Amino acid sequence: MKELLFELCSKIGISGDENNISQFIKESLSKYGNTTIEKDGSVICILGNKEGKKSILFDAHIDQIGLIVTFINKDGFLKISPCGGVDNRQLLGKKVIIHGEKDVTGIISCVSPHLLKSGSKDKIPNIDDLYVDIGMSKDDAEKVISVGDRISIYNKPKELLNGRIASASLDDRAGVAVLMKLAENISKIETDLKVIICFTTQEEVGSLGAKISSYKYFPDEAIAVDVSFARQHDVSGEKYVNLGDGPMIGIAPSLCDEISQLLIDISEKENIKYTIEVMGGRTSTNADKISETKTGVKCGLVSIPQRYMHSCTEVVSIEDLENIVKLLTCYVENGGLN
Repeated sequence: MKELLFELCSKIGISGDENNISQFIKESLSKYGNTTIEKDGSVICILGNKEGKKSILFDAHIDQIGLIVTFINKDGFLKISPCGGVDNRQLLGKKVIIHGEKDVTGIISCVSPHLLKSGSKDKIPNIDDLYVDIGMSKDDAEKVISVGDRISIYNKPKELLNGRIASASLDDRAGVAVLMKLAENISKIETDLKVIICFTTQEEVGSLGAKISSYKYFPDEAIAVDVSFARQHDVSGEKYVNLGDGPMIGIAPSLCDEISQLLIDISEKENIKYTIEVMGGRTSTNADKISETKTGVKCGLVSIPQRYMHSCTEVVSIEDLENIVKLLTCYVENGGLN
């Protein structure tokens, strides 16, 4: 799991330009089932009984938050906009990679604290005021970089103590790793179900890939796998869970209670650690779009506890990922909802 997660986090897939990660997933999963890349870049792997009367869809999104080039000024600095929910507080001075004709390293420019005007030190920067310094003139920059090129924030995955992984894009490459391991498990078992595993694009900009894929395959039921908030030193309370506490099984008005309860029942039967995540409305995940498909899809949500979401370095526990793989494998073996 650790090696797979490191590999996934090293692939680039900013929202709307996920080709690099799509190709890797397709090549990796072709040995387990019929695997294709959709028009929007989502990867679909179909396993189990492909003629089965009942189908279950599992979803995780492959895109990551990042930046996009909007302008190259006369001095060769790049003006940028966000792709997804980028935290402007963390951008100053960060090393980034511009994915143009070739990869170019840059630094998001910042003003030295010695030169800041009085009263401006505590202000969150506006993204319109930020530029990327690539060390090139405008003419040289335009030879390798174009408006519309994506920019990723450089952060090499690292293993921390106690089986924890730190990296950018763990939202939702951690979920992708879970479903890739699930595909491997399902390829080894007998099931009457048609299992559709979707690795979808553009979640960070409106769950577009999940909307398209769930419409096309229109399953009998579905489970989305994403990340949610883990407890940390300045985030506490009953709403948050510890890393290592296991799958966070979602309960919400927008989710299917039958699926949530079955996930709980299986966890207890198989002695899988789990926690409950209660939401009072929509989930802000792909589960929302899947539930709305055509005449409606019964959809559940299983989340991975994560610290520092949408930051330059997110943290998850390998143990949680492995427990979710076990839970979802048992869910398929159980046959899903009766």
